[in-house]
Parts: sequence; C-alpha cells; structure tokens
Amino acid sequence: MSAGSSLPYRLRPNKAVDRELFLSLLMRLASMLSLETYHYVGLGGPFLEDFRLVHGRLGIAKMTCVETEEQVHKRQIFNRPLSSIECVHQSLEDYLDETDFDCPVIVWFDFTEPRAITSQIERFARTIGTVQIGSILRITLNANPESLGKPDHKDISVEAGGDVSGDRSHKPTTQEWRLARFKERLGSFFPSGLTAAGMTQKNYGASLLLSLKLAVEKEVLNFQDRRIVWALATHYADGQAMVTASLVVCANDDKTIEAQIKAWEFHTTTDAPHRVDLPALSTLERLTMESSCNAQAKMGFELPKSNMGESPFDVFKKFYRIYPHFSRVEL
Repeated sequence: MSAGSSLPYRLRPNKAVDRELFLSLLMRLASMLSLETYHYVGLGGPFLEDFRLVHGRLGIAKMTCVETEEQVHKRQIFNRPLSSIECVHQSLEDYLDETDFDCPVIVWFDFTEPRAITSQIERFARTIGTVQIGSILRITLNANPESLGKPDHKDISVEAGGDVSGDRSHKPTTQEWRLARFKERLGSFFPSGLTAAGMTQKNYGASLLLSLKLAVEKEVLNFQDRRIVWALATHYADGQAMVTASLVVCANDDKTIEAQIKAWEFHTTTDAPHRVDLPALSTLERLTMESSCNAQAKMGFELPKSNMGESPFDVFKKFYRIYPHFSRVEL
C-alpha cells in the first residue's frame, strides 16, 4: 500500500466520487443478486472505510480485508468498525490462490504500484474463471504515464509548440519513447493501433483500460459457462492519476443482469470511462452550481481545468448528486 492510499477522502474528492459510483452500482444489483449473502474481499487501508460503507449500504457481513504491510494490518485490527471483518496479513494474490469461495464474491483489486501493471492485469483477468457466476470484480490501476520511466533528454527529440527538433528522424519524442516502453511492459496485452498520443497524461488511462479489456476478453474465451458484462469504468486524479473498471461475471445465457446494468444512469465501459475531474469549490460556489441552470454566467468567472481537460461545470453537473461534502465534527 502506498502512502497516498492512507490519505483521508476529504483530500481526494475524485476518489470519493469514484467510490460512490461503485457503491451505486452495487445498490442497483443488490436485490437481483442478493448481495447481502456475498463475500466482500478488498484492501481497506488503515481505516477500512470501504468495508464500513459496504456493510452499511448492502448488509454484507462476510468480509475479508487483506494487507501485506504489518503495521497497517495492526491498525486495521484496531480500527475495524465491525467484528465480522476478517483482517488477513497476506498479499491479495496469495489469499485468492489459497481460498475456495463457497459463495459469489465482490473483489476489489485496489492496486497503486505501477511497476507491476502487467501482473495486476493478468491476475484480475484470471480471477474471472476462479470465482462463482454472479461475482463482481473491480480493479484500480495507477494511470500515471511517467511510471513508464523518464528518458535521457539526449535520447529524445525536443518538442515545443507542436514542433520538434531537427534530429527528429533519429530520435523519438517522449510519448514515442513511452509507447515503446508500454509495449515492452504489456506484451501480448498491447492494444493494436495504439499510438504515441495514448501516452499523454490525458489519454494514458484510456490506453491502460484497452489493455485490461484485451486481457479479460482473452481469458473469457477459455470458458463456455460464463461471460462478463462491463458495468463501470472511471478515470480520475487526486494528485495521482488512476483508472478503475468493474464487471459482473454472468452465466452465458443470462441477459437480465446486462439489461439492469445498461439501464443504470452511470453505466459505462472501458471504451469510454467516466472522467471524474471535479473542481474544488467553496460552499457558495457549490450551492450556486446546484441551483442554477447556467451557473457559469451567474458566477461570472471560469473554474480551472486539470490535466484531463474536462469542463469543471460539465463534470459537476454530471456528478453533483454524489459530490462529497466534508465538515469538521468535534467528538
């Protein structure tokens, strides 16, 4: 677990919205799949906030929190909000290999380490065939293209204002250099037709999701009794860029779950993830944007854009109902 994963949600509003989207998906499927009988497995961080919310919203009692770092594991035992949460000092991969689930599961692969991206994608895809039909799988991946490495400035062409240096025919641009590293790292999961444009801060997350989709589709071909339905995909950044994807493992002849998911207002797939890029707002700005159909004209100023380039007014309009509100409470 990275240090960033221990940051409180008030410092990560986009991640908070991403989490609410996933909980909304689970709530939509709860009655159809009887999710209260499922086994929830994830990486809860030192405060197990996700576990508290999953139990509170869905009533799931059988839950396992997996953690490799000993001190974080000890904090989890101390902080766990429910005695029914099993805290395991082990890697998620080892836990899944050693456990035979006797019921459908919800597994959240919350990865933050970018260097192991290929094995993370492989593990997620492989799990599709080892869980019971009806299970829900979710993955979070680090989507920072700088994790591919930094080339020596002498080995690349210098780019400025759309122009490149005169040695262009001999040296790659930074994005072209990263594309070569990405292809080396992903191997058979490298999407055909991917160009250097997919290695920018804005597009790298989408490139990762294409690789994830390719790995999952290859894995599903090995099974005749099941198929997958993509339910939710997001791309967000609270300092560190991340992508997520969620799917349901369905029986091959079952169309009801897919229909329920596709009718959900926030349904999206790995081909077109939600860009969760919410602006930091004062209380007055938030109330104005919630109550006005043309908030930008009423406020009379622009809000800053992030590296994702999304309109903050459009993004807020899309997710205003789950925009996080944080306040101090004295105990």
